[in-house]
Amino acid sequence: MKQLFFLVWSIICSQSLVLAHQQSITYVANEAVLITKGDYKVLFDPFFHQAFGTYQLVPEDIKQAIFSGTPPFDNLTAIVISHAHGDHFAADDLLLYLQQFPTTQLIAPEQAVTELMALQGADSIGPQVTSIKLAFKQPPITLEIAGLVIEAVRIPHAGWPSRAKVENLVFRVTLKNHDSSVTVMHMGDADPNDDHYLLYKDHWQKRMSDTALPPYWFYFSAEGRDILTDILNVKKTIGIHVPTDIPNQLKSSGQDYFSKPGEVRMLDESHSH
Repeated sequence: MKQLFFLVWSIICSQSLVLAHQQSITYVANEAVLITKGDYKVLFDPFFHQAFGTYQLVPEDIKQAIFSGTPPFDNLTAIVISHAHGDHFAADDLLLYLQQFPTTQLIAPEQAVTELMALQGADSIGPQVTSIKLAFKQPPITLEIAGLVIEAVRIPHAGWPSRAKVENLVFRVTLKNHDSSVTVMHMGDADPNDDHYLLYKDHWQKRMSDTALPPYWFYFSAEGRDILTDILNVKKTIGIHVPTDIPNQLKSSGQDYFSKPGEVRMLDESHSH
């Protein structure tokens, strides 16, 4: 019986590994997710030390897998940081990773990059780092880095206007492989006020996102849900930043969300380009 259990467990793990190598989203913890499309891999918000007694830290085995380059965390194309808060960003871990993997690019808001580059030894990673400085209401920017199309908009942090100084960036990243592409939107800790998004209506309409990853609180208000369904031009959403004690309102919402590190969702909505 014990041998059967381990056989079944091995099959499940193997299947998860195969899925994670295809076109997929792998949940790491909090707002940390790995996007995989062929040879391209983008890891959002992977290193942080704070859980504030509410959120999930990255499990030690997953953190070790990232630092050892174990599949599916091997050959990362880029790491993208939404904002420089302690439950999303740890400059020390990020520096160690980039020093160890010199082909991985970093895209991050200026606040995060300033903190990172102040560390001893950070000069060595300069060529890997792209700093984004966007003021509130400034037009979106589009960059092409390492084969990725990266679009960024500064959307206020939840709790607006009390956290107006936080450089929270909503990223729309397109990963192209052969004759198809997939576009994923990572929203950081965006505030669910539609005024912030209507300003950029043309931007959202320019490119459809196959999957958007909003913080779970977007599901809790009509305004937040309308942003996701009527403004952002997305096919589907998966909630992130879910507390370890999952709110009953979220459980009963009927919405998809990540809550268990290691979960995988297939990105099967790719499109030709």
